[in-house]
Amino acid sequence: MTDEELDNLMQEVSGQIAQLTGDPEKPLDRAERKRKYVLQSRRSALDSIKEAREKGNVSQESKACIDYALWTEYGERHWLLFNLMKSQTWWRGF
Repeated sequence: MTDEELDNLMQEVSGQIAQLTGDPEKPLDRAERKRKYVLQSRRSALDSIKEAREKGNVSQESKACIDYALWTEYGERHWLLFNLMKSQTWWRGF
């Protein structure tokens, strides 16, 4: 992933968060809160990728990339599978 693609993804995720929380008067329902949490976690993973890339820490960057991929694929649909995959990567030293 290039720096330009990373910036585009960060803008896209930030836009989705802003769109989801557009009306502060209207409370979010359960599905919207879950979606917001997943989007914030994806944004956090993208921030970690960018920070690790700036520091030149390849192992931390690869861990953040794995986190982002897991949040993208399993974050909303399969919570148990997401947690299982997350724990497997942690045990293997990523």
